[in-house]
Amino acid sequence: MRTGFVCLAAHWCLLAMGCPVEGQSEAPDKATVQRWEQAMHAAQELREGGAYEAAYRGFEEAGAISRTMPGPPILQARTYESLGSVASALGRPLEAEGHYLAAIRIWETLGEPATVALLQSKADLVSLYVETGQTGRADRLAKRLAADAEGKLGSDSTAEGRVLIAISAAAYLNQDMDRAESLCRKAVRIKDKNADMSPEERSQAHNQLGLILWKRDHRGAALQEARKATEVLEKQERTQSLEYAAALANLAMMMASEHHDPRALGLLDRAIGVVRSSVGTGHVFLAELLTNYAELLKNAKRGDESKAARREAQTIYQRTLVQQPGRYSVDVADLTRGAVRR
Repeated sequence: MRTGFVCLAAHWCLLAMGCPVEGQSEAPDKATVQRWEQAMHAAQELREGGAYEAAYRGFEEAGAISRTMPGPPILQARTYESLGSVASALGRPLEAEGHYLAAIRIWETLGEPATVALLQSKADLVSLYVETGQTGRADRLAKRLAADAEGKLGSDSTAEGRVLIAISAAAYLNQDMDRAESLCRKAVRIKDKNADMSPEERSQAHNQLGLILWKRDHRGAALQEARKATEVLEKQERTQSLEYAAALANLAMMMASEHHDPRALGLLDRAIGVVRSSVGTGHVFLAELLTNYAELLKNAKRGDESKAARREAQTIYQRTLVQQPGRYSVDVADLTRGAVRR
């Protein structure tokens, strides 16, 4: 799951607040920029609290403000990025893709000063393709992104971390585990050292590294990363987001597969509760968690509950456009494979 962030670099703030680029004679007034910032901040707080639909409406309000501004559409592009992130979280990949592409088109028109912003938007699009299982598109765009980013990020550790994690995710999806692990470890180091990085982004990086290590059969190390992914958010009391649900669910499945830990069922139940409260009962991510939950219930000899969970999952799959997200979580089949391996 991707996380939307409101982070205007000082350069972009100056442009928006009265320092237009060459060839531009107008810039938005400070009062309008402040209205946009307030709308973005309010929407971001809603998102962090798990109120995704309300957050989307808030970012739409910010977008409407940005479209009234003269001068380069920098804040409009930032709003598109946030709209793309929340649309992705809500399980609306076509909308998310449209928003990301709109942001990319704006950054491309602004030329060299927008290079870092452009690379970050492309990283968001790579991550969307990964989450929706679009292996070929994720791989092609990730390769172009890696080439375009070479030597371009400078000292911008925030941008570097986001680009690296997106390319790593694409490599994971395409079974290039050596590259995925190398890039993800570098991204984790960057994100953990960056005080400005949100806990959601740090959690996401540890969660991704855990999945890579799990795939490589480094089970103990994978469990450690999964625990870090949940602890980063718990320490900041940020436990209503889809990032937390994803981290908690992966930890639960790892514990169940590796140690038959009875606590896994409760952890997965909590993750399901977070998803229900944040994005409702018709989200494809909920269906994935319910499928795994059904398997754990079956192993716990709770057959009727297992069947009910599986029926609910199937109903959601039938109603959603995307039948299954990209394999970006611990596979329920690992329960069987783990038992055979032992």
